[in-house]
Amino acid sequence: MRPQDLIGHDVYDPQGRKIGRVGTVYLDGSTHEPGWVTVKTGLFGPKESFVPLTGAHPGDQGLQVDVGLDKVKNAPQAAGTLSAADATALYRYYGLPEAPPPIPVQRTPKPSDIPPRRQPAS
Repeated sequence: MRPQDLIGHDVYDPQGRKIGRVGTVYLDGSTHEPGWVTVKTGLFGPKESFVPLTGAHPGDQGLQVDVGLDKVKNAPQAAGTLSAADATALYRYYGLPEAPPPIPVQRTPKPSDIPPRRQPAS
């Protein structure tokens, strides 16, 4: 599965509780392999929280991550590209060894993202 194929998939915690949906995939700053996703959470004013892919795997209903729902809800919020200081805070929050900031994967547009062509007026 390509990293951008994760976008839009439901994300579940180890107890099977739905956390949200994948918004953006980020490559690990050291390995350049998929290392993080942002998960859209919240009913009112949705927010995107970073979630590590360490220990994640495809589940019956979607992507199963190794982080609980409450941890994700309180995680640092996504705001585009991370500074080195933001990345350090993110790695510390999840108890992971420090690494260069994650790199967002460019999303490949889906056919539904492309507006229909207008027919010329006759």
